[in-house]
Amino acid sequence: MNILVLTHSYPDVKNKWRGVFVQEQVKALSKLHDVIIVYFKVDYTHFAPLSDYSFLKKQSGRITEYEVTINKSFPVITQAKYLSNTYRFIEKEILTQVKIDIIHSHFSYPAGFLGTIIQKRKRIPSIITEHTWIKKYFRSWIHKKCVLYALKNSSGVVSVSNALKDDISLFCSRNVSVIPNVIEVDKFYLSEKHDHETLNIGILGGMGNYRKGLDILIKSVFLLKDMDLMVHIGGDGILLEKFKTLSKELGIFEKCKFYGEILTEDISGFYSRLDVFVLASRDETFGVVVVEAMASGLPVIATDCGGPKEIITRDTGLLVEKENPEELARAIKYISENLHLYNRDSIRKYAEEKFGQKSFVECITRFYQDVLREGI
Repeated sequence: MNILVLTHSYPDVKNKWRGVFVQEQVKALSKLHDVIIVYFKVDYTHFAPLSDYSFLKKQSGRITEYEVTINKSFPVITQAKYLSNTYRFIEKEILTQVKIDIIHSHFSYPAGFLGTIIQKRKRIPSIITEHTWIKKYFRSWIHKKCVLYALKNSSGVVSVSNALKDDISLFCSRNVSVIPNVIEVDKFYLSEKHDHETLNIGILGGMGNYRKGLDILIKSVFLLKDMDLMVHIGGDGILLEKFKTLSKELGIFEKCKFYGEILTEDISGFYSRLDVFVLASRDETFGVVVVEAMASGLPVIATDCGGPKEIITRDTGLLVEKENPEELARAIKYISENLHLYNRDSIRKYAEEKFGQKSFVECITRFYQDVLREGI
């Protein structure tokens, strides 16, 4: 098939981690299909209300990437220009050149809304994979209208977890399929068990807000201050210094190693330093880092905050109450005393069978075929 993927969230030069889960889906799709991806964005640094779109094109195997940029305009008009210019780009540069079998949009807005408009005007089936809680879109009444229009009128809706499916169902009474995110398991090598006494715990994520719960983990480590452990902290953001300050105030800074941003090529090395991975998030629709850690053979402790509940099993880790440093501390202590119960080969095999490329491509291809059979 020829798949047109639309997204506003995708790695680029300035944001190497943004939308990396979309990129992983595109890579997996290209194992079986030809994929054209349109990553579209607004350049808010350049005010040019009358300018047209600009784009960069890159080809790699069965993947054709277009990075489409629209310059900033007047308030409100920017959003209209964003959508209309991207539509014109797709119509001119893609639909006149290639027969697209199906449009696959990531996020209900803006990509899902745009994909649904193309579906209506060009009679090409369009599906949406949702990655975020629906209420987070409702910045204004017009955003809400666009999101609900896309969810109700697209040819199909996919959620990355049952937790998110339930959330979508609160706003849209239609069938929603669950297809988890995908990782390239071969990018991660099996971490070897360390024979030292220090327990190495790791957390990885953006430090631009409190969603990943690093403050909760730091408080848990304080409760375990007499234990021989080291916390490896990967990620950067505006709150990183606050987290460092918190660890100093609690007297555990020497137990915390802050790495800053972890480059894509170094992520496997980061996981290889660990005995246990921790995700202390306040909310997650999925939890890609949990699966990456498992692909490295690591047991995982995660909070019951949405998606992780559907990933972790009794053989792969522990699920704890969110925003509860005491329970998280008990879980860390338990795993430190029972690491021998977690088989690294089995954990990696579980990650590959459930979240590897083969499983994802089979599931999403069946979904495409069902949508195409039903027609518009």
